[in-house]
Amino acid sequence: MDLEQRSIERVTKEFSVAEQASVIELLSGYSGPESGRVTWDILELSKGSLENIQRFTKAAQIDYRDILYWAEYYENDSMLRGRDPKQFVLEILASGARKNLTN
Repeated sequence: MDLEQRSIERVTKEFSVAEQASVIELLSGYSGPESGRVTWDILELSKGSLENIQRFTKAAQIDYRDILYWAEYYENDSMLRGRDPKQFVLEILASGARKNLTN
């Protein structure tokens, strides 16, 4: 997948030169639906952290809708205020690992 120009520009602004190639490679590895929107939202959630790019990209591969929710709707969801999106990612990754073990 080729990244949208706006995402590439954001990577160059928010990540060090040493990290940029890794970030672009990770984001380019996302192969699910709504790739432009999802990669933009991954950048939004990552807050300039390469580690977070890795976590959120993995979560997007499991269910991209989680990324859309966390980036675009989470803050306005009164039922979930105060919960940590990072914890959601860890729970989803653990759930995905359990599913892979049982299949």
